[in-house]
Formats: sequence, structure tokens, C-alpha cells
Amino acid sequence: MKIKRVLIPVILLLLSAEALAQQPDVRVRLLTLYRLSQLTITPLGPTTVVVNGKAISLHNAISLKAEANSVTTDTHQVPQVSLSGNFQITSEGVRPEHIQGAADISSREGQLRIVARLPVEDYIAIALQGETAGNMPAESLKAMAVAIRSYTTHFRDRHKNEGFDFCDTTHCQFLRMEVTPAVRAAAQQTSGELLWDRGTPLAAYYHKACGGQTESASTVWPDQKSPALPAHDDPYCARASHTWRTEMSRADLTLALTNAGLHIPAGWSQIVITQRTPSGRARTLHLVAGGSEVPLSASSLRFAVGRSFGWSKLKSDWYQIAQQGDEVVFTGKGVGHGVGLCQTGAEQMAKQGKSYRDILGFYYAGASLGNSAQGIAWSTTQTQAFDVRVVNAADAATVQDRVRAALAWAEKQSGLALAAHPVIQVYPSVAMFRDSTGEPGWVAASTRGNRIRLQPPGVLGERFAKVLQHELLHLIVEGHARAGTPLWFREGLVILLAGDEEPPARTRMSGPEIDRVIAARTSQDQVQQAYGAAAAMVRELDRQHGRMQLLEWLRGGLPGPLGVSSQPAGNKFPS
Repeated sequence: MKIKRVLIPVILLLLSAEALAQQPDVRVRLLTLYRLSQLTITPLGPTTVVVNGKAISLHNAISLKAEANSVTTDTHQVPQVSLSGNFQITSEGVRPEHIQGAADISSREGQLRIVARLPVEDYIAIALQGETAGNMPAESLKAMAVAIRSYTTHFRDRHKNEGFDFCDTTHCQFLRMEVTPAVRAAAQQTSGELLWDRGTPLAAYYHKACGGQTESASTVWPDQKSPALPAHDDPYCARASHTWRTEMSRADLTLALTNAGLHIPAGWSQIVITQRTPSGRARTLHLVAGGSEVPLSASSLRFAVGRSFGWSKLKSDWYQIAQQGDEVVFTGKGVGHGVGLCQTGAEQMAKQGKSYRDILGFYYAGASLGNSAQGIAWSTTQTQAFDVRVVNAADAATVQDRVRAALAWAEKQSGLALAAHPVIQVYPSVAMFRDSTGEPGWVAASTRGNRIRLQPPGVLGERFAKVLQHELLHLIVEGHARAGTPLWFREGLVILLAGDEEPPARTRMSGPEIDRVIAARTSQDQVQQAYGAAAAMVRELDRQHGRMQLLEWLRGGLPGPLGVSSQPAGNKFPS
């Protein structure tokens, strides 16, 4: 397969170690099922609002209204309002949403759309809270945290064409913003850990209860053929699960199927199971009408009934069917699709003293657990100054020479010594780099802690040395930066130290806005603008105060609220 080389300015490819300590922020559409025309934003702590590209501190509640394809505030009509900090979103008839992070609010055809931008580990915690309510032992919560993180990484592009990553419904993962300490601890104690299937994050499906037999992923989703998601016996769930019974009239079933847009025969009188999966679940049903029969998939029936009458009606596809006059009686076991981790079984395993690693090994047999790509043969070469990890052995010597030269250049250019012992990890393909790091395709390298992760040398070509220099400069700057030093200053300082031509900045941006755009990385053009603005701000500081002063500020902290506009009270929006 031919790999497309994206030739873009190298400055776009480089992001700070702190900004990349996790995967990119998760973009989540909130209140997806509601049609919102008006809402209120109430600050619960320090909150910044960006209107017309300018940031101010928000001190009082503000109202936003949808107006066609724009958002109206008290004084402005703008395409989008962006917020960051600690705030609550409320609207009549919907549950309040408490956000500690950032959100963009826009309007589509007169309806407000809220897209929160959350650090990936925060998203894992609120998804874990939503999917479990926190009512599980600690080890099973940790197993679920790893499964949710792997699922999140694998399906990151699910709503890409709609401008966000995930919705907040069961279509993706159900969310609860208020997280209990137990759930927070489970996410933190497994931070960064993923399940890997042959070097790619596993599609780690999970469900409530399998009833004693899990289902294979390929049976439910033919395109998911992972050997780590087979059907197998589950004695842990078998001992804890119970059968369920549901009665529905033919009229209600007809209504549900019609609402789902499915073809059903007029005057059907009976529904029968004609095919089952190897695990025993219903696969194909037939609706009988006189002498004719119309096939219907069991999953289509379950989703149709769930959307019309709630998901507690048909809890799974594992059931028997009986007719009692006009009533159709379903008697079954299990809750959900049955693929992957069974929450009921995991809970029982934890109660018996099994660790989260034991639980994951039982439900995802064959998958590897780790913070970086597993299931591929990495070769590590250690030197006094750095380590190099490669898959293609032929890359090792070349990479070592280039790292040694890049490190010497970065320390001389900055006048600072590297504090950490870096690990340079070179991926053998673009696909594996993207799957492992969660980065968009236009990012050539990312840094996590002291680990620099790079696309293949053959893809980067002549840019490989420049990419290394910048990443090592980032490690040097981060190693000397005082806690809380703004991202715009650190990024701009790296550009300055590298001696690169300043990226073009077509618009002025505040410090908080630069930080938001660089951390979110939603589009290449926006990131380029943010880097240009950061470079311009730091270059001006260098002109006024000199290089030594900038390095002192890096170590000791910036004086005053550089790059932030604020008001002592009230909300006065910039024109």
C-alpha cells in the first residue's frame, strides 16, 4: 500500500511533552438527544469565555440563544462561543451539565450544539461512571477503565464527519459528569493502559451480563474478527445472572418495527426463531403472515423495541419465544450483546480476589496489556544519554546517529541540559503510529513523558532530523519549566530556540485561546494559526527583554497575566 506523505511545515508536527502527556482531548457532543434553542452558562470557578477571538474571564451567568447558524449573546451574534474552566450548562427540561474543561457552542439550523473538549483520562472517568454507576469492586472497575480506554482509542473517528469524536448516548458510551472517588481512582490507577490486538488498540466491547456464555465479535459485527473477542463459557456470570421475562402485544411490536422503518407483513400473527448463533442467541427471526414469512434479524428487533419502549424490554438476543393469544412472551437471559467483558462476571471475579489483569485476560484472551503498542517485536538499544526502540533492526544504527546529533544541537541551541533520559520509539508504519498515539495523520511525532514517538524515517524523509531536534527541545524546555507555565509560552519558546522561520499568524489570539487550540488539535489550519500566534508573542517578548530573561521566566514563572484579558466583575464581551 502506498503511504501518503503529508508535506506540511514541521512546526505543525510538534507538540509539547505536557500537552501530549495523554492522547488528544476527546470531543464529546453533550445533550445529544435534546433540541436546545437556549441555554445558560454559569461559572462555578475560574472560567474563560472566547467571543470574536478574544478571551475574558466570566464572572456571572450568561444566556446563549440559537439564531439559524449562529449563537446570540446579550450583545453579539457569532458563529461559535468557546469556554474553558469550571462551569455549568443548564436549559429548561434537561439535566444540568457540570464541565471542568472546555466546550464549544455553535448553532445548526436553529439548534444549539455543545461539544465538550475533555482530557482523555477525564473522559475515561466519566464514561466509567456512566457505564457502571461506580457500583463495582475496585479491580472490576479498573478492568472496565482499561476496556473503555481501549474502546475509546479504537473508535475515535466514530463521529468524525460531524465534527466530534463521541456522543453522550449508548450509541457511543453513556456519560455521567459527576465522578465518584472510586471511579476516579480506577481511571487514575490504570492511566494510559490499553488492550492491544496485533499492534492496534482493541475494539474492547463490554456488556452488562452474558448469562454464562459470551458471544464472538464476528458473529455480531462481521467486520470485527479479532481472536481476542471469541465466544466462551463464563462460569462467573452463570452463577450470578438471572432469567428475565417480557410480554409484548403484537400491536406494540408492530409499532416498534414500523418506527424503526423495517418492512413487516400486514396482519402477521406469529414470530419464530429460525436461526441461532453458535452461543445460542437468536440470529434470525421470521414474521409469519398466512402462508408467507418475512425474515428479520434479532438485533434489529431488539434495537427497534429498545428505541420505542426502553432497553429493559428485550435485554438481550438470548431468549425463547412463546405466543399467548395476542401476547408474545420472551423468556431469556443475559443483558446486552454479550461480546467482550461481562460486567456481572467481572464483578464476581473481583469478589473472588481476581486482579483487573486476570479479568482482562479472561474476557480478552490473546490481547496484550500496555501503555504502548503491544504484540509487535520491539528491539531496544540503550546508550548513556538515550534509548532507541525500533521494530525494523535496520533503522537502529541510523536512528542512534541522528538522535545523538539532534541532542547535541538542542542542548547547544538552548543553553540548557536535558533533564530526562529520553526513549526514542520509531514506528514501522504510519497506521501503527496513529493507532498507538491517537494522533491525527498530520502529526509526525508526539511526546509522552520522556518517550518521543516518531513516524517511520522513510515517511519523514529529510524532515526526520528536524523533527527530532524539535522534540528534544520540547523535552529540554519541559524539564526546566515551572509548573503552570502557559502552553503558548513553552511552544513559542521552542520555536524561538529552534531558529525556525516564524509561522504565519493571520489572526490575533490570546494566550488561553492558543492553549486551547494547540491542546485540542481539531484542525491543521487552526493549529498552524495557534503556533503562529504563540511564536509571535514569544518573539516580541524576546525583542523586549532578551533570551536570558525568557529562560529565567521559564524556570521561575511569567510575570503577570500575560496573554489573558480579564474583568474585575461582570461580563463585558469584546467587540
